Formats: sequence, structure tokens, C-alpha cells
Amino acid sequence: MTTTVGRRTTAADVARKAGVSPATVGFVLNRTKGQTISEETRARVLAAAQQLNYKPHQAARALRSGRNKIVLLVLPDWPLEHSLRTNLEVLTHALAAHGYVLVTFTPLPESTATPLWAILEPAVVIGYAPFSKEDIADMKSLGINNVIPSPDATAAPASTDFASGPRLQAEHLLSLGHQRLGYACPPDPRLRDFIQERLQLVNRVCAEAGISQPIVRQVNYQDDSGAAAAAEWREAGVTAVIAYNDETAADVIAGAVRSGIRVPEDLSVVGHDNSPLAERFMPSISSIAVDMERLGTYTAAIALHLAEGHPLPDPPSGTTSLVRRESAIPL
Repeated sequence: MTTTVGRRTTAADVARKAGVSPATVGFVLNRTKGQTISEETRARVLAAAQQLNYKPHQAARALRSGRNKIVLLVLPDWPLEHSLRTNLEVLTHALAAHGYVLVTFTPLPESTATPLWAILEPAVVIGYAPFSKEDIADMKSLGINNVIPSPDATAAPASTDFASGPRLQAEHLLSLGHQRLGYACPPDPRLRDFIQERLQLVNRVCAEAGISQPIVRQVNYQDDSGAAAAAEWREAGVTAVIAYNDETAADVIAGAVRSGIRVPEDLSVVGHDNSPLAERFMPSISSIAVDMERLGTYTAAIALHLAEGHPLPDPPSGTTSLVRRESAIPL
């Protein structure tokens, strides 16, 4: 059986192909409890739905029951670190205050699952990175036009002012008189692009100051790489280290102590994210604070502007700042 070109496959199409009633299709696909449907019938309906590429029309359901109050956040395959957790919490509460539910979805390269926007058909789709042309086309075919960032945008709203953190790290250590720097990063391959972006900015600051680029080492708390890196840095004359985040900074400090290197007397360290660990660690870790609450509130405001026409505030600025603590001192 084929459906008319350009016409969306319906539950009735699935019912005809499976030889069952539309109600049975609804019971199977909605996993309705209390219905006595044989496994053979269930399998036949699911097979027919797959063959016809049937997607439940959530938009139609929304018209019957009221506005679709779902905002879908498409997350890259990133570790759930402090900044991201904070952003998700703020976004969840800001949207909930207006009756919207935030749903998260992480598409994986090896997955063949239907994108969640095709199943939920949300009021707004948010991404932390621009969507591909194929994804945008798929959303538009489903009537989803509220997308953040918009197809013409070059950056996601959540990234506003975030990139200045590595510059602040480097400039702070230079202001303390440190001229030979190290850079510590975790080995997680999911962070490769982030690490490269931050390192490029640090390299730029070093070039502007007329000093050598930092010596880069991967540090992992699960092995002795922190101690080995600290020893290498000291042998190379490094007096201060920029860490990708506070967890990495803690690994550097722990490795240095195990190698008999004092922090901050022999080696200053600056982290990033200003996580609770930074203040609790000993010595407490100088770090870069990013106001993820303001960024999360701003992203929610864009979503509500697209969904309901709420006033759009100006983008936040000055959301990144240095927090001075014990781990970095003048040379």
C-alpha cells in the first residue's frame, strides 16, 4: 500500500495495512493498559507502522487537548558537569513557571531511533549547537518552526559570553607574573572540540603577550597522569597551569602534591566553572564563574518568545568572571 505523495501517513493507513481497526492501532502505539491485544496483532501493527514510517501526530493531539506545552532540549553527548546541570535546572524551572515541560534528548551517531522531536512535536526545540540542514528540514516537515538557534544563527544562545573564560584564566596568571604555562585537560573524547576551542583562545593570549604556548597534558584522576604531568611541567619551568575545569584542576593539584610539588608556592593552578568542588578543595581553587542561571533564564525567554510572543530581553553580558582563591599566587 502507498499513501498519497505529500500526505502524512495516518493511523487509518496503519490500520488498513495491518488489517485491524484504528482503535487497535491507537491502543498498541499508545501502550494503552487494560486492553487484551494478542502479541501477534501487536507485532503486526508495529511492523505496519514501521513500514509506513508512521509518526503519531502529536500536533493534532495538542489541538484537541490544548497547546502543546513541551520544550525539547537536544543535548550533545557531553558529560553532565556542574555548568550544564545548573543550566538545565534553571531552564526547567523558568519554563515550568509558564506551564511548559522541558524534555531532554541526546541523539547518538550509532542510534537508529526516531528523533524525539518527531514523536513529541514540541512547541520549541532548543540545541546547544546549530542543527544540521537535514534536521531543520525534518522539523519543518512536521510543522516545527520554533527552533533555537534559528537556522541562520552562527551560535547557540547558551554560549553567550562563555568563551571568555579561558582568556580570563590566562590573563590572570600573566598578571601574577607567570610566563611559562601548562594546560591540563581531561581525556574524555566527547570534550575534544571544547578543549581545542579553549586551548586556541589560551594560545592567542600567550601570543599577544609574546610568550610560548602552554605545554598541554591530559590528566585523569584514575591513574598517575596528574603526578607525571606536574613533574614534567616543573622540569620544563612551568610555574602555573590552566585547567579545563575544576575537576581537572583538582587532579593537577593532587598529582602535584604526590610529586612533592607545592601548590600554589611551586605551581599555581586556575580552574573553570566555579563548581562547589573549587571552594571545598584544599587549597581552594581559583576558577572562572559563568552565570549559567542568567544564561538559562535568557534561553527560556527566547523559547517563550517563540512559543507565545513574550517580550524578548537583551542578551546577557558580563556573565563570566574570575573568582580568586588560594590555588594561584604571584610568582
